Amino acid sequence: MTVHPICQSVFEKAFPASADAEVVRAVTEGVLLADDLIAHTPFLATPVGKNLRGLMRRAGVMYRFHDLCELGDLPFQTSMVRMEKGSWHCLEIAADSFKAHVCRTDGPYSLPADSETRQDERLVNQLELFAPKGATFAELLPGIRQKYAMLTFSADHKGRIQHVCWGMPPRDGDEWLAHINVLHRIELPVITPAEARPDKTAKLKFKKYVEESLSKKDDEKKSS
Repeated sequence: MTVHPICQSVFEKAFPASADAEVVRAVTEGVLLADDLIAHTPFLATPVGKNLRGLMRRAGVMYRFHDLCELGDLPFQTSMVRMEKGSWHCLEIAADSFKAHVCRTDGPYSLPADSETRQDERLVNQLELFAPKGATFAELLPGIRQKYAMLTFSADHKGRIQHVCWGMPPRDGDEWLAHINVLHRIELPVITPAEARPDKTAKLKFKKYVEESLSKKDDEKKSS
């Protein structure tokens, strides 16, 4: 995979190695919170409910990442925002000049399937769109006030994390402008599912968060 060196330099500053261990912790614990809720909620522990595992795991990762940012364990600013298209909410991560969203992907270098929202967000990374004639990439990048990134992850059926990556997607195409494989860069041992097993309080807080989110979504549908 070939990344753009100037983008990569800016990207690594925004998403530093010093945060890697806590990023992996957020993803690991988020996946396990989701799996525990699925296993102990009757309507989710059905074949139909298990089809929602991917969505629930993403919700768990967003929840735990936000939680660790609020606790000060992660150095990013986060907020839960309503997506411009549709009635879903997502976690918005602010890091220097980047805005990032959490996405599940098939592999460490894969891009997620595009939603309308992701297509719109990726447009800000079309640097050549704003280029004066003859401008270099190095001159353009600092002038883009907000760039778009993704935190991608996947886990196997037992909750073991397969990859955790930061990526700066292009406007279109399937080659990242910048990319960090967190599991390859991490300086501390990766947390195993057994070590990250959530306690009872964490499980109850996540269950309440999911219930409140579903209730809010239902209320918004009724009022629309």
